[in-house]
Amino acid sequence: MNLKDHAKSLSKSQRRQIIMDFRELDLHKFLKELFQAMQPDYTVEITHGNQEYGKDLVIVKTDNFSKDIIGVVVKCGHINGKTLGDVDNLKLRTETVLSQGSEKGIREIKSQIEQALTHPAETKSILEDLPVSKVYVVVAGECSKNARKRLNELASEIEIFDLNWLIEQFTEFYPQIFFHGRVIDFLEKKSRELEANHRLGKSGKSLSKYFVKPLIRPFGPSLEFDQKNLKKVWHKKRLPFSELLEISKQHKKLILLGDPGTGKTGAMAKLTIDRYQNACKQLLNKPGQTDRKVLIPILLHAREFLKLESVEDLLTAYFESEETKNRFEVDLLVVDGLDEIESRNRHGVIDKLDDFSKAIGCSYILTTRKIDLINTLPEKYEKYELLPFEFNQALRLVSKLINDKNVLETITEGLERIKTQILLVPLSLLLLVELVEEHKEIPASVTELYDRFFDMALGREDMEKDIKSLFDYLVKKRFLGALAYREFQEKNRLEIPREDFDTFTESYANQYGWYSENLKSFVEEIERTGILELQAEVNFKHRSFLDYFAAFYIHENREDIDDLNGLITNIYFDDIWSEIAFFYIGLRREISQDLLERIYGYSSNEVSVDLLKLLGGRLLQAGWYSPAQQHIFGIEKAISYAPLVQKNFQKIIDSSDSQIPDILCDFITLTLSDLSFNSGFLERHIKELLKQLMDSEVSNNIYMAITLFWSIRRFMQPEDVKQNIDIILDRLTSFPDKEQARMLLLLTLIEEDKEIEKRIRKQVRKVGKRSPDVFKVLLPAKRKGFRQ
Repeated sequence: MNLKDHAKSLSKSQRRQIIMDFRELDLHKFLKELFQAMQPDYTVEITHGNQEYGKDLVIVKTDNFSKDIIGVVVKCGHINGKTLGDVDNLKLRTETVLSQGSEKGIREIKSQIEQALTHPAETKSILEDLPVSKVYVVVAGECSKNARKRLNELASEIEIFDLNWLIEQFTEFYPQIFFHGRVIDFLEKKSRELEANHRLGKSGKSLSKYFVKPLIRPFGPSLEFDQKNLKKVWHKKRLPFSELLEISKQHKKLILLGDPGTGKTGAMAKLTIDRYQNACKQLLNKPGQTDRKVLIPILLHAREFLKLESVEDLLTAYFESEETKNRFEVDLLVVDGLDEIESRNRHGVIDKLDDFSKAIGCSYILTTRKIDLINTLPEKYEKYELLPFEFNQALRLVSKLINDKNVLETITEGLERIKTQILLVPLSLLLLVELVEEHKEIPASVTELYDRFFDMALGREDMEKDIKSLFDYLVKKRFLGALAYREFQEKNRLEIPREDFDTFTESYANQYGWYSENLKSFVEEIERTGILELQAEVNFKHRSFLDYFAAFYIHENREDIDDLNGLITNIYFDDIWSEIAFFYIGLRREISQDLLERIYGYSSNEVSVDLLKLLGGRLLQAGWYSPAQQHIFGIEKAISYAPLVQKNFQKIIDSSDSQIPDILCDFITLTLSDLSFNSGFLERHIKELLKQLMDSEVSNNIYMAITLFWSIRRFMQPEDVKQNIDIILDRLTSFPDKEQARMLLLLTLIEEDKEIEKRIRKQVRKVGKRSPDVFKVLLPAKRKGFRQ
């Protein structure tokens, strides 16, 4: 948006009237912004008040030798020749910018100029008294013919800037004045912050320049669908991200789920930026009007939101001034990163978000990792999943970031080769681009991607190129590992006070005998890597960075850790730290039989334990170099928890008063199975197990076969898909109608061949005729008037 062009599109008379309509005190604020925009190196302060001594503003011009202090007098209104008589004989020692009011205002002007020259200026930013050497007088009102003549007579002694000058300068340097001034400033400032507050911000790339719109889909189906529309409901729900706003208006409580690195934070920032830009457009279409509130969202991280005590605290902190707060109405609260605060505080955040949104009268969106969904009852929120990129989306993101044609070809070929091994999410792709630009090659797995990227970020290539650095990259890597494990994971914290960071750093330096003068340089080198955020609170720039470095510490010190596999097992089932186990196994590139047995022998009454056991396929993906025996054992154990997870969700639904369809439990189980087993590394062993399961006539085994079938469908040839479905359909005929109905409905989601689909539906109709009530439980009827 080019505000200058918008301002120029207004007629001069419109711009003139807008300036003249401002109250004098408001004009002071805009003049301050104007002067500061014209001369950014100058200090400009508003001094209007009891101690102003004639000066409405003060401008301080500083060079290496002296300060030049300018007093500014401001008035608004009509000026005629008679009012100028009092200044004819005034001996001015300065240039004056004068804005005059009515006839009686001239005596005030004379008095103000005399006081300004007599009394030193006082500013908040400079402690010493500042003798005024000049006075600026700007005329911001209509002048009579006689007034203009008298002003021109004074031009040899003072420099006068009239209303025309103000119109030109405001148009050039601060066009916001014509479009709600500080309100536009607020929106632009917030947008700039969001555009820059991301991984590539320091390199000058704005978020909007490389953002690729993701797809979303409901996590589980809508509550209102029927048997006929089941497949349509499931498959059609790959919605463009832009529809999330409309969805948030329909559903007051919305949760956006996503795997680590999927881009939840970037997506929420882009949503907010787009809304702010739309708000700016609304304001631009109504220049000068200040009586209309504009709807906008508020975006906060869960850590910030947790600290707020009241709605008033929220609005005051976010809008920064009463002027801006009074011009906006909040219609959406976005709280990002629920999974990035301690588990004991999460329900507190949710309860507070409920209260705040109710008090404000707005909807809200809460983001968190997908694997944390078990902690929130499914009936309380409308859940949507932020999907990983499809291959074409990934290429679109990469092409926005890479200008070198050769590098782009390398990464395109590499992505095609490893797209089944690496999750195509924004964070992985951003790291991949940075890595490939340096090495011109593609790593083989997510953990290897992180490992090589951090080596690069910490200076391994600098050392190899004989670029001198005070500290070796491995020293920095081990420091970050120790910090992540000792100060974050062991103390169960996701951010730490700066004092704790400094204390740890000093202790670490003493442990290794560093000279104290080197400590500052070390911290600076660490900060330059972009891995840590070193403010009043210290945290890793991305949650996955913290998990990686904690895993790196364990990996580096594995020989000194008693019962290492016991530690990894406990970490895997920890509500906050589970991803550390994934990265640790990725660094090892294999998973041992003992660790697998520990994980699947872990006992707990927590529902999430069975869920994490089903997700054990992710650990097998991380340990891709494990012997086949471990892969087969791990897949068999993991998939055996699919029926248990389905039953756990069924219990949650049964214990609630909601009208959630039972089939939702199966949809969630399919989604988790896909996350666990959809991997080219596991494909061969999964196909072998699938065949064994389909040879069984036990319903749980067929259910497991269907979930595995769903996970690796894309790796199978059409003839193999048809053969597997034929076998499953034959097995189902001996099952009770309710179990048969559930599994038949799941098969309709998998198969797209018209002939096979027809056969599945024929079998569905047979069950429906025998047991009409079965599908009413699984699929509640649509409400009257519902439109799909």
